[in-house]
Amino acid sequence: MKTYESSDIRNIGFVGHGHSGKTTLVAGMCFATGVTNRLTRVDEGNTVTDYDEEEIARKVTISTGVCALEWRKQKYNLLDTPGFNLFINDTKASLVAADGVFVLVDGVAGVEVQTEKTWSFADGFELPRAIVINKLDRERSSFERALESVQGAFGRTAVPVQLPIGAEKNFTGIVDLVTMKAYTYQPDGDGKGKEIPIPGDLEDAAKAAHEALVEMVAEGNDQLMEEFFDKGTIEVEHLLAGLRGAILERRLTPVLCASALHNIGTDAVLNFAGDYFPNPTWHGKVKGKNGSQDVERAIKDSEHISVFVFKTVADVFSGPRFVVLRQSTSLLLVVTIDDLMGD
Repeated sequence: MKTYESSDIRNIGFVGHGHSGKTTLVAGMCFATGVTNRLTRVDEGNTVTDYDEEEIARKVTISTGVCALEWRKQKYNLLDTPGFNLFINDTKASLVAADGVFVLVDGVAGVEVQTEKTWSFADGFELPRAIVINKLDRERSSFERALESVQGAFGRTAVPVQLPIGAEKNFTGIVDLVTMKAYTYQPDGDGKGKEIPIPGDLEDAAKAAHEALVEMVAEGNDQLMEEFFDKGTIEVEHLLAGLRGAILERRLTPVLCASALHNIGTDAVLNFAGDYFPNPTWHGKVKGKNGSQDVERAIKDSEHISVFVFKTVADVFSGPRFVVLRQSTSLLLVVTIDDLMGD
């Protein structure tokens, strides 16, 4: 098994209302990173994280699925959580193992009941998060209307870091408002964008949205605010650092756009997680038990291995299994009881 430093690991939860596209987005990520050799579909019953017979039959996530991939030499552990009320408690139980959260919002329906409930779960664990407005390829989808719904539910600090190129069936790409670059995608392709000039009909909107993002990042940061007043803008490298700081402090929630079904915007979501979400050492220390004694241990590569079991799964063929988070090396593993007894 390849070894990763904790700084190169991201434990990411995907939450949102049922059918907002969490499993489909994870499937697109698996294809983009080579975990699967084709784009798998929920309707076809062949996704990596919805493997249970009931999940395949119902076409919904019943229990949190875990998968891992590598992107830009970083290890991503993905938690694909349920979105329907009947199974939502499993989502809350699983987020204890996450360091950052993507909240998926349907581009047609906007914020729904379980969107707000899973948001409150992330609040409870004090997790940094970003919103992905998904399904922008669908008829009657609207990034602007969905964004209005998001800001109505979660406040003005939900600010776009991307704008869509095209709408509904003509949604083909994104404009990155941080770097002011545009990318177009091949529908049902590998999820990797090709850089293009910002389309002329989006130049004014992109400039205005960029300025709004700069203002929001500068709020609450005296140094950036001073730079903003002096120059009227913030240099890209300072904007990147300021945005990351605002996300980690939960002062700001970035809003991205995608079509998970057609694998549009997938690499941008992966890049965002690597650039802005924290690694596990961000938690500092964790509390646990050593026998009957309470202990506290720092999450560092140099510390002794600590194992935290956050989920158990009953398998009819191999018996009870654990999904395990190893705190010191920050790896998500699946092991059997026999494995643990053998250690």
